[in-house]
Amino acid sequence: MLAMIVMIGGFIFLVSIAVKQDYDLVDKDYYQKSIKYQEHIEKMQKTDALAEKIKFELSEESLRLTFPNLATFQEYSGEIHFYSPVEEKRDLTLKIKLDKDFIQIIDLKSLEQGRYQVKIDWNVNEIGYYQEEEITVEH
Repeated sequence: MLAMIVMIGGFIFLVSIAVKQDYDLVDKDYYQKSIKYQEHIEKMQKTDALAEKIKFELSEESLRLTFPNLATFQEYSGEIHFYSPVEEKRDLTLKIKLDKDFIQIIDLKSLEQGRYQVKIDWNVNEIGYYQEEEITVEH
C-alpha cells in the first residue's frame, strides 16, 4: 500500500512539473505557414537567381542592409524579421523603408545581445523574394 501511495505521489509530482513548463512553439501559426511553404520556396529560388543579393553590414550598434537595384526604391515593400531562437519575446519585425540608395539602417540597441536569424521577405513590382542571414548582436 505504501509503494502505491509513493508511486501515485510521484506521478502527481511529475505531472505538476510538466504542466508548469513553458513550451514555446517556433511559430504559433505553423500550420498556415506550412501551407504557404511552396510560395516560400519560389521566393528563395527567385532570390538565388538575382545577380546581387541584399548585403549585410553589421556594426556594434546597427545593421546596414543594401538592397539590389531592381526598380525605384519606392516600389520595395516587405518585412524584416529578427528571429531569436532563445525566446519569442526577443523577436522584432520591421517594415522595409529604403532610402534613395536602396539602403536601410537598423538600430540594434533595442535588441538584446545574442544570436538572431534576420529573415527578409520583400517584394518589388509584385515579385516576391526571401533572404535570411544569421547575425550576432553585441553591445
